[in-house]
Amino acid sequence: MTVTTEALATTDLEFARQLGQQLRVDSIRSSTAAGSGHPTSSMSAADLVAVLITRYLQYDWNKPKDPNNDHLVFSKGHASPLVYAMFKAAGAITDAEMMTFRKFGSRLQGHPTPAIPWVDVATGSLGQGLPIAVGVALAGQKLDNLPYHVWVLCGDSELAEGSIWEGFDKAGFYQLANLTAILDINRLGQRGETEYGWTLDTYRRRVEAFGCFPIVIDGHDVTAIDRAYGTALSATGKPTVIIAKTIKGKGFSEIENKDGWHGKALPPDMAERAIKELGGIRHLKVKTAKPESGQPAIKHTEAPVTLPTYKKEDKVATRWGRSRTWSRWMARFPTPRTRTSSRRPTRIGSSRSTSPSSSSWRRRSA
Repeated sequence: MTVTTEALATTDLEFARQLGQQLRVDSIRSSTAAGSGHPTSSMSAADLVAVLITRYLQYDWNKPKDPNNDHLVFSKGHASPLVYAMFKAAGAITDAEMMTFRKFGSRLQGHPTPAIPWVDVATGSLGQGLPIAVGVALAGQKLDNLPYHVWVLCGDSELAEGSIWEGFDKAGFYQLANLTAILDINRLGQRGETEYGWTLDTYRRRVEAFGCFPIVIDGHDVTAIDRAYGTALSATGKPTVIIAKTIKGKGFSEIENKDGWHGKALPPDMAERAIKELGGIRHLKVKTAKPESGQPAIKHTEAPVTLPTYKKEDKVATRWGRSRTWSRWMARFPTPRTRTSSRRPTRIGSSRSTSPSSSSWRRRSA
């Protein structure tokens, strides 16, 4: 018998902790109902996501195309049960829809896709989400001239992909302070321990070498998570990489930090025990902060583009043809205007906020 509660916690961080438990429970429920999925990968990152959406993410769920919305990219797209549990907590989907996970005809597929309005890009192929997030952050800084922040959740198995490190290289080179990468270091991949396991200093030295600012934390300590996100928003001149030590299957003692549970749904009897150990089913709701209004510096226009043409017998170097095509295409865009301020309003929980005892320390959950 599980326990259902809709009660809110008394403090913001306690609410985030309780929400983390809800995200774990819902990840188990949906994947067990589907008979497949990645609940343990979702459980390791639940606290990281709970603090983010309750206290830092600025997003209007009713206006997913708002140009000033923050962006949250799940590079570890296989943790889709966590994505959909988050959508439920934000009120974007119902509990009933969440339970259609991986059912025929459901938009809640095994990996998130843009068929869902709150998903920017399809992820799941390891190593793709971070470089895409770098591109989004680069657009925000250099083209849109908007102060939105780009958050990207990465798994540790994908840190063996070269595309991840190319992404860090470009993020550091372009000084993308509007980008925060969150590394979920849960140690275990599909075939056992990851390349560096919990050797967090190795990851720290690597990301630092690429010009990023590393923060090493316990990924289940909501206070440490909160502090790290606040520091990330205060950073200037460098992207932030939060290296979070987590436990795969966190919250259910029978499978915590145990190999062989990657990509496996819990059988119904185990799911029942797990939900009980995690405190039962909850239906907590999060009121995510909305962004301030803003419009991109470059407006979309329908100006015609005359692309270069060639005869069949023409000999043209590929790179020359490509550069000519791109130059014609880019000519339709005006030069971005300069933004008067690159700083966002201080957020609850950032290092620029007041202390928890201050009257300005407001709850963002409801």
